[in-house]
Amino acid sequence: MLIHHLAGSYKSWKFVIPKLSLDNTVVAYDLRGHGRSSTPNSPYNIEDHSNDLRRLLVQLGIEKPVLIGHSIGSLIAIDYALKYPIEKLVLIGALYRAPSSEVYEKYVRIAVNFGMRALAEYRRFHKEFTETLASNYQAWNSLLEVYEETTPIGYKNAVEGLLKAKDYSDELMGINAKTLIVYGTYDGLIVNLNVFKNNMKNVEIKTIDGYGHFLNFENPLLLSEIIKNFL
Repeated sequence: MLIHHLAGSYKSWKFVIPKLSLDNTVVAYDLRGHGRSSTPNSPYNIEDHSNDLRRLLVQLGIEKPVLIGHSIGSLIAIDYALKYPIEKLVLIGALYRAPSSEVYEKYVRIAVNFGMRALAEYRRFHKEFTETLASNYQAWNSLLEVYEETTPIGYKNAVEGLLKAKDYSDELMGINAKTLIVYGTYDGLIVNLNVFKNNMKNVEIKTIDGYGHFLNFENPLLLSEIIKNFL
């Protein structure tokens, strides 16, 4: 089960799914407020996303999924894994608590006033994306595609919920499933690595040198290979 990043969609995994699906049944879906999913007019807490995932898995008849979560998807996967049985857990560009609110409040203002493409271009102009994303035509246009599939209100509500996320660091030891943590070495969130390393029982760490937060677009073949070998 693939859980995408903020301002993403099931298409965030379009370069990863082909390799993973050779030997596995792969399901990717749109979080609420993203892609083709509905956009309720209230903040989407991590627990809301986790409950959505539970309902989807029950509907599909999947009892013990392998969860693969990227960015905000890592928080959703963690919340789910603390409540329900899972087979394995993969966390990419992972968070264990809410990020700093200041920068995201700015992002919301840009998105609401100027649109999601403007937000992506703003972040690109201010070099908040690595060159392996911003200078790669295919990767950049793939990111723009999923950004533009998210409505500004959906983004706003998702961010508001993300900023309310609790700190899961003290609960991580309660996850019994074998876990893979993956970061690009240029991903700013790699600062979280030691929290996962020191607070999880059965964890494997992989870093991809020279790449950033969006490994699904920047180096999807290597990311897919790492995940496939873990599975």
